Amino acid sequence: MIDFIVKNSNLILTSTILSGLVSAIVSAVVSLWLKNLDFKNEYYKKILDKRLEAYSFLERQIAVLKSSSVDELDTKPYHLIFEYSRDKFFEFQNNLIVAMAYGLWINDSTVQSMEKLNDLFFYMLGDIQKEHGSDYTEIGKKHYKEIVKTRNELEENVRKDLLNLYDFKKFDKSKNKGVRILRIEKQ
Repeated sequence: MIDFIVKNSNLILTSTILSGLVSAIVSAVVSLWLKNLDFKNEYYKKILDKRLEAYSFLERQIAVLKSSSVDELDTKPYHLIFEYSRDKFFEFQNNLIVAMAYGLWINDSTVQSMEKLNDLFFYMLGDIQKEHGSDYTEIGKKHYKEIVKTRNELEENVRKDLLNLYDFKKFDKSKNKGVRILRIEKQ
């Protein structure tokens, strides 16, 4: 009988030690997994914050392009960035370049729309260079429809992006590995 008790107590002791060891290992693995998951969530929050900041800046640039006026004499529309001076035009173009600098955090289709807008403004510089000190509203009237079309495309891309801002896999796949050309003119 004593032999039976000793064998059973050894079995119980071994079972207790083994179950404690298995429990500790499972607990450690689960704890590491949860820490890793928490780290990833914090990381994605930081990326999402950066993306929101980039889109917020881009949204302000789009808002600037929504401000238009109509010439009282010929009733042709133009954007307000052409009403004030050459400096306002260059200020907008510089802000667009800053928005494009956030391209790392923005989907490629939206960056491409920003590049189209930048190209359009770059080519308008030829007209602006010729018009020293004159009324820039004529240049704005001449390119009004092109600007509206490009702005609408950009705005539509931003709207689509904002609906899927959280989808990092889709965002990662969208990143173009090619070279981007920015056209800027020094004042």
